[in-house]
Order: sequence, then C-alpha cells, then structure tokens
Amino acid sequence: PEGQQLTALLGFNVGVELGQLAVIALAAIALGAWTKLGGKREALVRPASMLIAAAGLYWLVERTVF
Repeated sequence: PEGQQLTALLGFNVGVELGQLAVIALAAIALGAWTKLGGKREALVRPASMLIAAAGLYWLVERTVF
C-alpha cells in the first residue's frame, strides 16, 4: 500500500525469518526423535544434506540457464 512500503517490507522479512526458524526447529525435533529412537545421526544428516544441496543446485541451474 502507498505510504506503507517499509512496514510491508519489514513484515514480509519477519515472516520469512520466522518461517526459516520454524523449519530449523522441525528439523531439530525430527533429528532428536530419530536419535532417541536409536537411529544414527549420520544416517539422517548426510542424505538430508544431499537433498538440500540437490535442491540448491536445481534452483541455481533453473535461474541461470532458463
């Protein structure tokens, strides 16, 4: 809205940051539950890291090539 650009931008950025914190919190809870149930941390962290890297690579190629 006219005259409220700063408020809108700040609200948007706060929302994005809260969303990121929520994802990190869910990942931490999932990892804690996994290890509490006897799963090895490395068995979950490495594949998850590979998926994150693959998603980042996909977005990089998509935005630079297409």
